[in-house]
Amino acid sequence: MTTNETESIEKYANEMPSELRRAMKALGGNTGLATFLVLFKYGELSFSEIRKELEIPTELSGQLTYHIKNLQKAGLVKNEYVKKEDTNNFSFYDVTEFGEDFVNNLMTTVKVLKPEQVTLEVVKTVEVASNLIPNQDKYRVENGHLNKTISIMGV
Repeated sequence: MTTNETESIEKYANEMPSELRRAMKALGGNTGLATFLVLFKYGELSFSEIRKELEIPTELSGQLTYHIKNLQKAGLVKNEYVKKEDTNNFSFYDVTEFGEDFVNNLMTTVKVLKPEQVTLEVVKTVEVASNLIPNQDKYRVENGHLNKTISIMGV
C-alpha cells in the first residue's frame, strides 16, 4: 500500500485478478500501449522493427526495452528466438494468446466510434412559459415542460 492509498482502495483494487491488473498497468502508458498495438497489428517483429515503426531514436531504445519487458511480465507479449530467412535478427516479439483475447474482449465490450459519429444530446427541463424564452427554435415543450436541446459534436 502506498502512502496515498487507503486500505479500502487497496481492498477494492485487489478484487481485480493480478493478471488483469498487470495487463492494464502495462498498457497504461502511451509507449506500452503503442508497442502492444504495433505487435497486434503487424504480428511478429524484431526489436529494431518495433523501434523503427514507433520512430524511437536509438538513444532512447532503453525505454522501449522497459515497456516490452512490462508487456512480457503481463503476459501480453512473448519473445521467440528463431533464425528467419532474409533477416539478421534472431529475436522476435509477438502478442500472446492472452494478449489477443484481452484486446478482442475489450473491443467487443466497447463500441469504438469516430468523433464525428458521436452526438450527445443534453436535454434540460425547466418549467416556464414558452413565450418568455428567446430563440424558441432551440427549445420544445413536452408535457408542460420546456426542454432545451444542446448538441455536442465530437464527445
